[in-house]
Formats: sequence, structure tokens, C-alpha cells
Amino acid sequence: MDLVPQVSPRPESVSALVVGVGALGCQAAAALAAAGVGKLTLVDDDRVERTNLQRQVLFDTADIGRPKSVAAALALRSDAPTSMILARVERLTPLNAGDLLSSHDVAIDATDDPDSKYLINRAAREAGRPFVYGGVARTTGLVMAVRPGHTACLACAFPLQLSHGDDSCAVLGILAPVAGVIGALQARLALRLLADPPTAGGTLYVYEARGRRWRTLQFERDPDCSICAPAKQHAA
Repeated sequence: MDLVPQVSPRPESVSALVVGVGALGCQAAAALAAAGVGKLTLVDDDRVERTNLQRQVLFDTADIGRPKSVAAALALRSDAPTSMILARVERLTPLNAGDLLSSHDVAIDATDDPDSKYLINRAAREAGRPFVYGGVARTTGLVMAVRPGHTACLACAFPLQLSHGDDSCAVLGILAPVAGVIGALQARLALRLLADPPTAGGTLYVYEARGRRWRTLQFERDPDCSICAPAKQHAA
């Protein structure tokens, strides 16, 4: 699978939003900053805990108790001094999602709960902005790029809830290297969405660490999708 983006547009001319600065978000943000993205906004209302340190690569013991978005921004600014890196200590909500998505060229869904993921999906459709979904549970990782109006959205691929009750990653746990792989791939797909949109989106990449296997599933837009079906958009 060829995920290397083309040279145009230049990374310094684009802006990216990372929602959730945990295991996925740290890795994705680090990769985007290293690529030279001009503006990078990190959104998270959580604080660093000691248990985060083994998988959330931007934090160390000095950051315990500090807001994750602030700690991550400080770490990235020292490595990417030419990028504008902003920290938003807040949770994504229906009140701020539209403004956040519309003010960036692409978004990374690095959240760990289904409600936030579907909120990003809906806000991206309304703002007309592409985003990259990512999820990790135990030894399995999922990632998919979405171009609203052109490719399947998250609700097309997963019309039901992504998890139920105690199936969340907070309960199931995650293998740290899997989050690293998925977060880095999210950043690569985000750059590809901007550089070569027609070739990106609609493909779900599934990584299983136990067998070191990749699988791909291609999704088409669902004409009856509750989020992106043309009839639903006109009715919204």
C-alpha cells in the first residue's frame, strides 16, 4: 500500500486538527509536526497521568498533572520550531466541533469513545473537511480516511455503535506499539488527503499485531446513511 504523499501542497501551507492527545494523538501529532505542517491544533481536556507514560510518547514524568494538549504542544514546539502549534484545553462538543473542523484543512480523530468519533464524522460532513478515523483495542488497530461527499463516511462503514458498554479501549486496554503504528498511519493518510485527494478515502486498514497482518476493506457510500446520504443532507 502506497501511502507516501505527493509534494504538493507543501506541508507548511496546510493546517491540521488533532482531537485527542493520547496514544494515537501523540503519535499522529509528532508525525505531522515532523512533516512541517504549518498549523497544528491539539484538542484535549484531559491531564497527563503516570499510567499514560508507557504509550503516550510526548509526555514524561515532569508532565504529570499538566493538560495533555499543553504538554504535547510544548514538546512539539522544541522539535518543530517553524510550525504554529496550538493547545486547546477543552473537549470536543457539538458547540465547538463545527468551528474547529471548518478552520482546519484536515482533522485526525484520535479520540477513544464512539460519541466523539461520530461527532467528528458529522462535523466533518457539515464543514466539508476530510478527516482520518483511528481506533485501537488490545492488539488490533483500525484507520480510515474520509472525504465527505466523495467517500464512505464513518457511519457508512459502521452504521451501529463502534463499541458497547465495556468494549471501550479504556477497559480492553491497548498494546502501545499498535497505537504507534495507527497514529503514524493516520498522519500519513491526512497528508495524502491534502496532496492527492482522489486516491484517498473509503478504505479501512485493519492491523493485527499478533499475526503481523494487514487487511483492507473497501467501503462505498451508503445511500441510506444517517449522516452523509444526499437526502439526509438536504433534510439537515
